Amino acid sequence: MKVEQFLYGKTKDGREVPAFTVTNAKGAYIELVSYGATLNKIVVPDRNGALYDVLVGFDTMEQQEKCTDSQGRTVGRVANRIAGCGITIDGKNYPITKNVNGQITLHGNHEYSSAVWQAKIVGDNAVRFTYESPDGAEGFPGNVKNAVTFSFDDNNAVKIHYECVPDRKTALNVTNHSYFNLEGFDKGPVTEHVLQLFCDAYTPTDAICIPTGEIRPVEGTPFDFRLPKKIGRDLNHDDEQLKIGRGYDHNFCIENYDGTFKEFAAVWEPKSGRVMRAYTDLPGVQFYIGNFLDGSQVGKAGKPLQYRQGFCLETQFYPDCLNHPAFPPCLFTPENPFVSTTIYQFSAE
Repeated sequence: MKVEQFLYGKTKDGREVPAFTVTNAKGAYIELVSYGATLNKIVVPDRNGALYDVLVGFDTMEQQEKCTDSQGRTVGRVANRIAGCGITIDGKNYPITKNVNGQITLHGNHEYSSAVWQAKIVGDNAVRFTYESPDGAEGFPGNVKNAVTFSFDDNNAVKIHYECVPDRKTALNVTNHSYFNLEGFDKGPVTEHVLQLFCDAYTPTDAICIPTGEIRPVEGTPFDFRLPKKIGRDLNHDDEQLKIGRGYDHNFCIENYDGTFKEFAAVWEPKSGRVMRAYTDLPGVQFYIGNFLDGSQVGKAGKPLQYRQGFCLETQFYPDCLNHPAFPPCLFTPENPFVSTTIYQFSAE
């Protein structure tokens, strides 16, 4: 294993942005960028041993700063959507920034994903990124010291470990927003990928993608991925939830959640033979298939990011969880910080 550092570029205001590669004994590697604590590349072999990057994203800082969909970024303080009412903690309401049509909050108004994180190489296969979010940032209470450590091993496993420590009770729900395409970052839509989700329910939403509070069983719906099926198989189903999200853009509830680490998804790509298995200790995962990619963003190799070119499996507490008593809450304190791990393990067959 080896870790190498290089200058990725400079922000528009002149700040240098370092990047890192972590390479294993087989030549597979990941690339990390301190802007947004971004997982920027995962270069792993297909069934014939050919290496290719399986993350949709960007090559330059100019592209990164124009990014509107958080590709590969660390997202927080609170990932996903919060209703316009904000959040209430111990009886006090916090009217946090509403950054989608003045109606809702999405991804904490991108505070974490647009910050230049401090970075440190730790060992021969990992990089630790740190960022301090001040009290009142985007309306959230408390100072938070954040650390995200990415590591890569000889079994082609990408491990993401989060440690976010507030100085008072606050909401935290930090995730990684990578867009995967196991055939390759530029190989077209992911609808032929075969997905299995170990999730027996999901959280339907209203017309502006805020959960209604219902936890709905997937059985008998196009949201049932408990047995492997092509991502695109049921996309034309006459289901109101698919119309709202323009396809899949929903939180799924991981079966038998108890806070322990467990597998929650497996994905197969038939042309390359690549397989990705995913693990977490969190209760939910947002499954999204790039329904809002429209070719307007230029990505890696100068190619536009096209409709449904990547899929996301964002581990998380359920969206808007503090406004729904039936959802596991994402409240943390100095004595009980947000600590979580997600692993994406790659192989080929």
